[in-house]
Amino acid sequence: MSIFKIQIKAGTPAVFDPNPLTAYPNDSVYWSNDDTVAHWPAPSAANPTGWLDYQIAPDSESSQISLDPPAPYTLNYICVLHPSETGQIKVVPVKSKTKKGPYGGKTKKGAFGRKTKKGAFGGKTKKGAYGGNTKKGPYGSYTK
Repeated sequence: MSIFKIQIKAGTPAVFDPNPLTAYPNDSVYWSNDDTVAHWPAPSAANPTGWLDYQIAPDSESSQISLDPPAPYTLNYICVLHPSETGQIKVVPVKSKTKKGPYGGKTKKGAFGRKTKKGAFGGKTKKGAYGGNTKKGPYGSYTK
């Protein structure tokens, strides 16, 4: 889940930026009013309190709204105080999980793409320094 900021930039008319905003299900959005007049983003002029109970004062931010339900859809909105100012939020499907590994797929085990064998040279190593059994003596180990 991510939180996205939509800036309200001053102008005649003011503009919402980014427009459209692309988000994913269950993300959240808030508006930042960088204009010198108040703005009130809403789903429609008939439903001004659909998201926010109050307008956004100049140089302030709104509370967050959650983009539900968790399905793709397009959300058109307007500024209730300035109906010519419109915006759009596109809620797109969540991307599928990326493949594991730096090369996109599962990488094979081992340094050379396959299972490596035990021992320094690919085979079992024998016990002792020269391949035989070693015995401990009074001055260290010696080979039989």
